[in-house]
Amino acid sequence: MDLLHITLVIDVILAIALAVVLFCLVKSANSAKLLKKQLDSAVEANDRRIRFFSGMVHDLKMPLSIILGAAQLIEMKLENSGHGMETKDGRGDEIAANGCIPGSGNADGEYIGKNIFAIKSNCYRMMRLTNNLLDLAKSEAGHLVLKPVNCDLCVLLEEIVRTVRPYAVIKQIDLRFSRTHDSIIASVDIEKTERMMLNLLSNAIRFTGPGGTVIVAVHATEGRISISVKDTGIGIPAERQSRIFGLYQQAGLDPRAEKEGCGIGLYLVKTFVELHHGNIRVISEEGKGSEFIIELPAVTVRTTRGIQDTNDHGIIAGDTKSAGLSGGHPVNS
Repeated sequence: MDLLHITLVIDVILAIALAVVLFCLVKSANSAKLLKKQLDSAVEANDRRIRFFSGMVHDLKMPLSIILGAAQLIEMKLENSGHGMETKDGRGDEIAANGCIPGSGNADGEYIGKNIFAIKSNCYRMMRLTNNLLDLAKSEAGHLVLKPVNCDLCVLLEEIVRTVRPYAVIKQIDLRFSRTHDSIIASVDIEKTERMMLNLLSNAIRFTGPGGTVIVAVHATEGRISISVKDTGIGIPAERQSRIFGLYQQAGLDPRAEKEGCGIGLYLVKTFVELHHGNIRVISEEGKGSEFIIELPAVTVRTTRGIQDTNDHGIIAGDTKSAGLSGGHPVNS
């Protein structure tokens, strides 16, 4: 084969190779366009889903609020008529013990009291679930915002424990609060802190049997604040502890389905903690109980105004809006 033929063969090979490369580039460009179109469509569909989801949850909250308000009005009417619907536990906290109307000797009154208590308990439970769903939608959309104020955590946590104690009493669980300092001042989002604690306390009470103990403790050391919720419940198997904070993850501890939640609460707790630049971990042994430990930085926001009204929640200063507890609702399983 002479030089001319060799050159011709090489040119043909190069032309074929170039054609293949161009074909691949065109195909790749078309695939990229198709992929981008599919991605844009998926993002748009997800945005529509989140908007629909948020709107639906808001629509659920309105009738729940009306039902709860009606139940509270009936309760107030009975109290004003002399049929007190509440009693006190050993610590002096008012509780609706099994929803009965004590001391009236009125069977109708006790019947009404039990049913109003059932209505309120389930309304509180549904409100907590809808709030979790709203926060989940906000988290997925990247719309969760921290609104910190300087607050006495000892006062705030003790108030949260006080609002939950009636439910613990009914479940025959000893709910305690422990602190090592008279006052611990830190910057937190009060509403989200309340939500964190209610979710942890809900789980602790749900998985602790009658006669058990749940302890909420707080202490500060070396620029960090530690908040723990410790129970004497059924514990979490070691192989499940690494996944317990994942979305839609459940403990899977109790064969009774009603004991299981929807797998959102602990995910949101972790999300809220990390929003505070903190971390959360669990120490648990199956059959002996669990302890969830939240660690937060002991920081305060810069004060731009005078001392605010404490409003029974320990708020003392801050450069954002003051926020009280979002209702102080009992936790229900």
